[in-house]
Formats: sequence, C-alpha cells, structure tokens
Amino acid sequence: MRIMRRGVATLTCVLAATGISAANAHAQQQQLDPYHGTLYFGTGLVTTPVAWVSKTPYDSWVTISGKNLPSFPGQKMGFGTLWNSNVALDVHLFGRASVGVTAYDQNIDFGFFGQVLLVPDELGKPLPGIAVGFRNLGSAKHEDRFFIAHDVHYDSTGYVKGFDPRYSKFSTAPTFYGVVTKQFGLGPMTARLPGASGSFSIGYGNGLFSEDGDLGKAYNRRGTIVKGMFLGGRILTHPSLNSSLDFLLENDGFDFNAGLIYDWRGLSVGLYGTELEEGGNNHTGFEVYNYTKFNVSLGYSGNIIDISRGVLLRARITDLTREQQRLNAEIQVRGRRIAGLEVALRKAQAGELAGLANKRAELEKSVQEERDAIRRAEERLRQIQQNQTPSSPAPTPTPPPSSGGTPPLN
Repeated sequence: MRIMRRGVATLTCVLAATGISAANAHAQQQQLDPYHGTLYFGTGLVTTPVAWVSKTPYDSWVTISGKNLPSFPGQKMGFGTLWNSNVALDVHLFGRASVGVTAYDQNIDFGFFGQVLLVPDELGKPLPGIAVGFRNLGSAKHEDRFFIAHDVHYDSTGYVKGFDPRYSKFSTAPTFYGVVTKQFGLGPMTARLPGASGSFSIGYGNGLFSEDGDLGKAYNRRGTIVKGMFLGGRILTHPSLNSSLDFLLENDGFDFNAGLIYDWRGLSVGLYGTELEEGGNNHTGFEVYNYTKFNVSLGYSGNIIDISRGVLLRARITDLTREQQRLNAEIQVRGRRIAGLEVALRKAQAGELAGLANKRAELEKSVQEERDAIRRAEERLRQIQQNQTPSSPAPTPTPPPSSGGTPPLN
C-alpha cells in the first residue's frame, strides 16, 4: 500500500479544514434568513408555525393578509364581504420567545399568540428545533380555521357582536401546539449570492388544527392526514443580495396550501393558494368551505430598537435644521441693525451733531455687542453644518432692540 507524502497530507488537511470552516460560516449566514408572517399569526409557513425565533431581540413583523371568499356566487359583493382580512403583529424576544396579537376580519375580534423555543435549530447539527406555543388566546372562543365564526349581527336592539350558532361546538380559545423544525443548506445559486436553504416542519395541535365543530364534511371534505397533525416545508433562495424568494408548501391539519413570498429589505408580498385539494367552487359548506381560495399578504419586518433610534435621529436632525434657520434669520436681522448703527456712528464721528461724545460711546458699545452676538451665532451655525455637537448649549443671544428706529441724537 502506498503511503501519502507528508506535504500532500498536510495540504489535504488544510483544504479540509478550510472547507469545514467555510461550511460553518456559510451555515451561520444561512441561519440568519428569517421566516415571514403567516396569513393569521406570527412567523411560519402559509398558516402553520415553525420552531424558529429570531436571535436578535425585538425583531418584529407586521403582516396584513386577505382571503378571497366568494361565498355568494353570482351575486355582487362589496370588498368587505368578498375579502376577509387579518392584521398581525409579532415581536421576538431574546432568541427564545415570540409574542403577538392578531385582529381578525373587519369587525374586529382579537386573539393573542406566542411561542417558546425550547431547542434552537442550527444548520450542520442533527438536532432539530423544538418549540411549543399557543394561538387565539382571547374572547373569540368559537373561531373556525378561517376566523369568520364571530361576526356582527343585526337584531331588534341593533348591531351586536356574536357568533353563528353553527359554530357553537367549536372551542378554539386558546389553541396549543408543539412543532419540530429542521433546516438544511442547499448551496449558493451563484458565487456572489447568499446560499439557498430549505426546512421541514411537523407538529401537532388541538383547537384550530383539529376541531371541526361536528360539522363533518360541510367543514372539510378531504385533506386531513392525521387529525391534529400539521406539516410543511420551505425552500428559500436569494435572487439578489437584498432580496429573497420563498416557496412554501404545507398541510395545516385540514388542507394543503402553497405560497410564494418575495422580500426586499424587509418589505414582503405573498401570494397563496389554500385548500388546493378541493379544486373549484363546489357550492358546499355554507359556500365558504371546500373549494380552493386565493390569498394575498403584505408584510414589513424590522427591529423596534433600530426604528426608535431612527425616529430619534430624525427628530434631532429636524431640531438642528430649525435652529440653523433661526440663526440665519438672526444673522440677517443683526446685520441690518449694525448697518443702521454704523450710519449713526459715522454721523456722530463727523461732528454733525454737537455734544455727542457720550452718545458715540454708547453707539460703539452697541455695535460691539451686536458683532459679538453675530460671532456666537456664526460659531453655532458652523458647528451644526460640520455635524458637531457643542460641549455646552449656546448662550441665548441678546434680542435686538425694538424696531422703533434709531433714537434721535442730541
């Protein structure tokens, strides 16, 4: 058997170590790719959660979604009837937890949600991420999976909030779940772009993931794999350095859903198809369930701390700009005042008026005071223009005398 030369063996070890280091660095970079907001709650796939929490404290997501519900085919419907909208705010804390609130439909009902990451998922390690969480913590106890059960009704007393009696057997507030997620790297699309990644999640939950309110096939004809079980996956790519494109596929316990999300610098737009297994409108299930639906979402993600710092910086810039404008106006006013004082001083110096020695001294003192005030204002203006903060606030300039004209000279 041949023995590898020492130099070749050393080079091989170096290349292997370099490859492992590059793979670890690449894995750490990919780990930073966030998930986006779901149609109803916090970060995840189309509607299902994932075992992931941002490592940066106070990262936040705001998501507005709409589901097309042509529940009365052939009839003219307004936007509020044709589209069921939801708004969700999700905040991640200390790399281990997330909390948020959702406003359901246009009426509006509220539901809180949250998640705790028990084990974080990391690329290159066999152990998956594990998380537990809850959804729909609030007064909307009979919500269905589309969040349309609670509504506003008209009776003899006027408009009142309540729920359709058909949903009386739903008890989904709160809903609890557990989920496992594993991410994996797919390599970069090009040498200049970040690497693509994928993930797979599987979980189990009660309430929104399993209850049908004894409605049977009117609520869901097909699509359930195992009652209460949900699963799904994501493929994430980077068309450019500042954008990402997500491909999503899931089963939420009742339906197969798919989605496409494009993100640019934290601004995202999503297009989704839900209940894909059902096909077109079958006119069953209250004209709401058992047919494929079109969904859209708009989202924004950012960090609360960074946003607050930006707001404070803009306020500071506004204050400095106003002070700059005030100083420019003050310089102009005092310049005109000096011109008038110099004219009066020249008349006194020329001897056109007798006995004005004392008046001449007062005028000279006034001129000097005005020049000192201009000098201080110009120094402050220069500091602002050079983005320098003075060690102590500029003294309040002496206001120019009232515009009553130069007093007569005796």
